[in-house]
Amino acid sequence: MDPDRLFASLERHLRTKDDIEMILLKGHLILEQALNQMLLGYIKSEKGLSELNLMFAKKLDLLVALSGQSYGADEIAQLREINRIRNKLAHQLDFTDFHGDLKRWACHVVGYTPKTIDRKQTYRSTLMKAFYLLAGMLSGMAQGRADALRAERSNNSFKPKPLRGSA
Repeated sequence: MDPDRLFASLERHLRTKDDIEMILLKGHLILEQALNQMLLGYIKSEKGLSELNLMFAKKLDLLVALSGQSYGADEIAQLREINRIRNKLAHQLDFTDFHGDLKRWACHVVGYTPKTIDRKQTYRSTLMKAFYLLAGMLSGMAQGRADALRAERSNNSFKPKPLRGSA
């Protein structure tokens, strides 16, 4: 997903939501799409990636393995944490106290804790910023990988012709 489509998706699916649970679920899906884009820098086809049928956590493991852990440990840890929170919300009927975990996660990602984090609007805004930051980071990394692959291919395709008279 190119950066313009990614941010259009963020705008369309997150900005219009007030429900924190829905922002968490949609934001997680958008991060997964950006993660897929990063993996396509290592796996040749979207179909090939899809056929692996990997869940979010396994996609992260695969990315770390394929990249030689070249991505930031803190960013990977934050992706793992949002996945943990999302999974608890999605799979545990009685997980009602996710707000504390989600606020801590969002504040860690954005790098500060607003004084008014317990107000719904501040909480929502901080959560949105966290998703935007991580999605932007993933998108930038995917674009960087794609650019590096293009440069590598163009360098490999250049084969100088031997000079006349040389053996």
